[in-house]
Amino acid sequence: MSSTPNAPDCTEHLQRLLKVQKDSFLHDGVPDLATRLDRLKRLERMLLDHEDDIVQTLSQDFQGRSRHLTRAADIVGGISAIRHTIEHLPRWLEPQPLELPQDVAHTGTTAAVHYRPVGVVGVVVPWNGPVLLTCLPLMGILAAGNRAMVKVSEFAPAAASLLSQMVARTFAPEEVAIVEGAADVASAFTRLPFDHLLFTGSTQVAKYVMRAAAESLTPVTLELGGKSPVICGRTAQMDETAARLAHGKLAFGGQVCVTPDYVLASAGQERALAEKILAEAALLYPTIHGNDDYSAIINEAHLRRLQGLLEDARAKGATLLTVPHIDRDAEGCSRKFPLTVVLNASDDMKVMQEEIFGPILPILPYDTVHDALAYIRARPNPLSAYYFGQDADEQALVTRSIQTGGLLVNDVLCQIFYENIPFGGSGASGMGRYRGAEGFKTFSNGVSVFVQKQPEALLQQQRPPYGSAMQSCLDARVEQFRHS
Repeated sequence: MSSTPNAPDCTEHLQRLLKVQKDSFLHDGVPDLATRLDRLKRLERMLLDHEDDIVQTLSQDFQGRSRHLTRAADIVGGISAIRHTIEHLPRWLEPQPLELPQDVAHTGTTAAVHYRPVGVVGVVVPWNGPVLLTCLPLMGILAAGNRAMVKVSEFAPAAASLLSQMVARTFAPEEVAIVEGAADVASAFTRLPFDHLLFTGSTQVAKYVMRAAAESLTPVTLELGGKSPVICGRTAQMDETAARLAHGKLAFGGQVCVTPDYVLASAGQERALAEKILAEAALLYPTIHGNDDYSAIINEAHLRRLQGLLEDARAKGATLLTVPHIDRDAEGCSRKFPLTVVLNASDDMKVMQEEIFGPILPILPYDTVHDALAYIRARPNPLSAYYFGQDADEQALVTRSIQTGGLLVNDVLCQIFYENIPFGGSGASGMGRYRGAEGFKTFSNGVSVFVQKQPEALLQQQRPPYGSAMQSCLDARVEQFRHS
């Protein structure tokens, strides 16, 4: 079912849609394994049946998005993740035993966590990966036995329309529903009393989402972003590091939430590293003009924002190094933004204050790795952080010193390719985790089930009226604590 509630009564429309799903969930009860697997397999079939449509639609929205990357991420990546969920779901559904004190367990008393669906989950999907970032949450939501309403971004209108059609052909409206619309619809959507809400987007908008969800005490998972840093250690293999940074920074035009945002390089090495990164980028993309492998920027507003970041940096004394130089008016180049490395960046520049989300890479010097870590810690927690180097002690220092959603050593971006790696942020970059088993748990209610088997005579000793027997028992326990 698709909905485009742009009329003044959009809130009422969304409330009716939510009621349909909640009523169906309550009527049907907890779905069995077969029902959950069926829904996951239908989600997989949806991607397979619409592969060409997905590729063409995303290219249309971006006015140029690599067909190969779309197939790799949205089709192959999506289906691989679904199959991971299908394979592991029977084990995830098993009650998870909890350890009890030996004297209690000896009586046959048991405790376990049973995972039950929460009900209806709302999902707000961003424009940069509308298909994949719809399917990845749906895996955990459906595996956990829930229903879902998904608000897709108006900034990728062709993908939003396609998702509406695909989902309507694949799921009943009481199972999964797609909601289209602009900011007013998104605002009404996040105020609905969902049983859980997943929002992916900016930190600023997330503050409004949390306020709205608080009115109905809706639990939220926030996947935000921020400025993901790279520490290039003195022992890093420069050629390898440059190749991986160039590839990771330019994948999808730098429009990925875990894209490297800036690099901290040992003082004196920043210019050499910049030139190596630019040389690697030139090998990957000798030209932008007519190059279908090079992804464009999503819209003119975002393009102008990136241009403004560079203009501000140049005006404040930065050195800009760019490859390749392009004719902005040439056919096939209008929204393709070349890689630009920023040297001599300072904290008063916008490029060091905002998440870049495009092919701009500042490189800053540091004197010691402790200085680099202090620089990162003085800023909001990033969604991801990256370290390049061969020094095990330095790697251990970096690992324990950065508050981040995830740390990747000697590569960038590839952590998002593995479904069994939990995904989420820390502080300003988000809260909560999903993907794989963590997604199943996030969208489940872990019910603690305690089965009492202790004999009544023993339990009676713990009830009033309290006397010398209870006093002796407590004295013995406290004394045991003192000497243990």
